[in-house]
Amino acid sequence: MRRYLIATAVALSACSAALADTVGDVLKQIAANNLTLQSAAHDMRADVLDIKATNTLGGPSVEYSPFFTKGYSGVVESELVVSQEIDFPTKYAARSKQAQMQQTVGDQQLAKQRRDILLQAQLICIDVIRLNQSLAMLRERLSNSETLLQMYEKRMEAGDANALELNKVKIDCMEVRTLVGEAEGERTALLQQLQQLNGGKPIDVSSTDLPHYEPIVDFEQYRALAVASDADVAVAQTALRAADMNLKVQKSEWLPSISFGYRNTEQREAINGFMVGVSFPLYSNSSNVKAARERRQSAELQVQQAQHDAEASLRTSYEQLQGLQQVINHSDVKLLQESLTLFKKALQQGEITALAYYVEINSIYEKLQRHIDLHSQSVKLLAELHRNEL
Repeated sequence: MRRYLIATAVALSACSAALADTVGDVLKQIAANNLTLQSAAHDMRADVLDIKATNTLGGPSVEYSPFFTKGYSGVVESELVVSQEIDFPTKYAARSKQAQMQQTVGDQQLAKQRRDILLQAQLICIDVIRLNQSLAMLRERLSNSETLLQMYEKRMEAGDANALELNKVKIDCMEVRTLVGEAEGERTALLQQLQQLNGGKPIDVSSTDLPHYEPIVDFEQYRALAVASDADVAVAQTALRAADMNLKVQKSEWLPSISFGYRNTEQREAINGFMVGVSFPLYSNSSNVKAARERRQSAELQVQQAQHDAEASLRTSYEQLQGLQQVINHSDVKLLQESLTLFKKALQQGEITALAYYVEINSIYEKLQRHIDLHSQSVKLLAELHRNEL
């Protein structure tokens, strides 16, 4: 019990290297095994290849036309045309840059997905550690109750205790066993969630120490840096640059496409020659440029929205953290520990009854559990504030 209470008393303090490695290893495994991230990486490469595919030459066109007439068997005349159409050379350069920009957009989106999944895994790990702490406390509490049960059964036989006191001890054992079962069930469910994030591979978190995060001293300074490095903001900003690039590409689409080829006509004599043609997108290009401008304006608004959302999320988490830390700082875990020891000694010496003992210790255990929950919640808020470091 003493080891557990010491662990819960070091709110926001540095944890051991083995603990950090444990949580870090969980995140490394999930980053490597998560199927959603693997699928997103394939989608990103496919998007880039789609753009590259549109930036290659089309296949050559081959046309053969035989001509027939009445009164003559066979082909009177024939014509063979082989041609190739190419876009204006500057279009290929613009599309190549667009493909590179799409690669950047995909990288940013993948980084955002990775951050969100690892943050989810980290929050689950913190909940598992919280349950590990609760189970350590509950199992020690159950051990103490079972020891008291044996003592009261002996007292009952000796006539030093009554049935009401003995039943109270039995009821407490029953209640604590129920709490242990519920905590174990919740822990199993959380580990199942981690397994799903880990690509279906089992994973466990056995530590009872919560991870450590650097405290935020100057929130305004931290907020500015955090918003600038936020993954959602980065995705929106990259999408805006991609929209700018798309607008440039669409503006360049007014340039003509050029076709050239070879032509052979068989009449009484073979006639050979080259052919050159030019195609101007007079009708479709104007609408494409307008659509690109609309998408660019939409992307610009999304950047502003992403910045507002990131700032609001940081501020909300920070304000909640400040309130929780004040409550945690007022929790005197050492006093609760000493009280448990004193009440247990008083019961063993017959200074108080079992009924009075359980009234007091149940209240103390509720406070300890509340401290565990608040401490875990504060660490989760810190994890969210530091999410861009994942």
